[in-house]
Amino acid sequence: MADYTQPDVVPKRVRFFDGQFLQEQDFIDEQKFHLDRERRQSRLLRLTGVTTGLTVTSDAERQITVTAGMAVDALGRHLVLAAGTTVQLDEDFADQQGIEVHLAYRESASDMTPEGAPGGAGARRWDESPRIVVVAPDGTTMVAPDDASPDLDDHTVLLARLAVANDQVVVDLTAAQRSTLSVAGALGIGTTAPGSDLEIGDYGPQDRHLTFKVAGGDGHRSGIRLRAGSESENEGYSLEYDRRPVAGQGLHVRTHGPDDPEDGTTRLFVSPDGDVGIGTTVLEGTEAWDRVLDVVGAAKTKLSVRTANIEGRVVAHQGGAFGAPPGMAVGTVSASPLTLVTSGTPRLSVTAAGHLGIGTNTPANVDGWGRVVDVVSSAGAKLAVRSKSVDGQVVATDKGVYGAAAGMIVGTASASRLTLVTDATPRLFVSAAGDVGIGVGSSLSTAKLTVSAPDKHLQLRRERIQPGVGNKHVFLELVQDDTGPAAFPPASFNIRFIHNGYYQYRFEAARDGFHFRHGALHDDTYQNIHAARVTATSLAIGSVTIGEAELAVLKKLAAGELNVTLFNVPKATYAFVSSDPISGTTHEVWANPGGSHPWVLKPLV
Repeated sequence: MADYTQPDVVPKRVRFFDGQFLQEQDFIDEQKFHLDRERRQSRLLRLTGVTTGLTVTSDAERQITVTAGMAVDALGRHLVLAAGTTVQLDEDFADQQGIEVHLAYRESASDMTPEGAPGGAGARRWDESPRIVVVAPDGTTMVAPDDASPDLDDHTVLLARLAVANDQVVVDLTAAQRSTLSVAGALGIGTTAPGSDLEIGDYGPQDRHLTFKVAGGDGHRSGIRLRAGSESENEGYSLEYDRRPVAGQGLHVRTHGPDDPEDGTTRLFVSPDGDVGIGTTVLEGTEAWDRVLDVVGAAKTKLSVRTANIEGRVVAHQGGAFGAPPGMAVGTVSASPLTLVTSGTPRLSVTAAGHLGIGTNTPANVDGWGRVVDVVSSAGAKLAVRSKSVDGQVVATDKGVYGAAAGMIVGTASASRLTLVTDATPRLFVSAAGDVGIGVGSSLSTAKLTVSAPDKHLQLRRERIQPGVGNKHVFLELVQDDTGPAAFPPASFNIRFIHNGYYQYRFEAARDGFHFRHGALHDDTYQNIHAARVTATSLAIGSVTIGEAELAVLKKLAAGELNVTLFNVPKATYAFVSSDPISGTTHEVWANPGGSHPWVLKPLV
């Protein structure tokens, strides 16, 4: 009786010779040898899985269709489905998930010889058409063809997983086992002496590439997966070109570990335009830039640039880093300076001690300041602080600028006010017109200098000095630099006193002396002067000047102490009382108002 059992190893091959008497077992053994070599090669090359076709689809309720195709099972047997096959799932599969679709090996005798044929009745062919077995988690099973065995072993090929809800079938093709190639030992492509597990080329003068071509539009990917150091088959790394929109179309460098999803986690991404993402596949602002590098972390991201002794950092940190508040930090964690360079020249340097140099790598700190900002230029240096309408300037210049002499200049280049503030309070203003206000609040008066305070006002102070140093004067000086023509009228100098709503006066110095006038400059009306005592050498009232002697007479006259004599100027004689004879001569006093003989009073002082 013929033995069709396929042994694990077939060491012998049938040998033919002329005149040999062949029996049926000889032909069976011939097939066994070739089946052994075919299946052994497929098994050792690890071709297990779907080689082509065998796609599972669903177009009707509780119904699936498996397209024609080929697979290889774990024993190396070829499973060839010649035509698409439809399986109608019964109601026991309703509302179940995790349903598996398997393709299994099947061998059945077929093509029986007709009755009365020479040699007797028997099957002339082995039919190896595989069977499709659908198995639910609860054990419900369906098989196609219907007469095939539903039993499964460990040598089937998984085609898909199904989920049935409301009689609609959802197909998951990612579960399908795909055919692979595995070689025991080194594999060489373009070389006869591979030194690695896979080696391409032999240093020949030609271009070589490892190319993966995948059709199917935006639904697939191609790449290389690296596995090492783990018992889990899913741990390691992969390099993939992923065309699936959900993943971000482009080149992905992924990690695969216990905490990663099934497809892995993208760590580095290169878009088709050449933009690069680290930690993200959705790059920010790619439309506006020629090239983008986007580095993303959940809460803290660090870029390190290091040598053996210098550790540079670019950090974005939501919790703060290196003592800096949350935000962006750029610098070093080693005791090294940070320098910004343009055109190959250092422009800004922050020393390890925290001093800042602009235009210098060595900020000057001979006095030992806790923090220094040193701005240096060969001819002039400017610090600009600007808004949309205000242009603030801090300038050091060797040549002068804005009409100012060489030196240090602080102010505005726009028509804007300059304000000095202490304790969050304005203290001194300089208006765009050059008017100065001290303590005047947010508005300036029309005066060139305005000082406002409830008690303390403007003071000119001369500190205590050593004898012989300086002069003895403390003075406020008003000067007119009279460089005009000779006909230019001389200036008068005024100090005005104004009490709004009550009075105003001014103290004027002119060529003819001091004047006390009305406060309005167009009003020269003289004002009263009140004093406890006035010391002067003379007093002018109108066209009359009164000196010290005249004032002494008036003082005696007012006190009733003035003694006088009558003196006739033309006669040059004094008058006597008529009843008082002197030396026998009698004089008379003549009164002739308006005449030519006037008398004058002469005080006896």
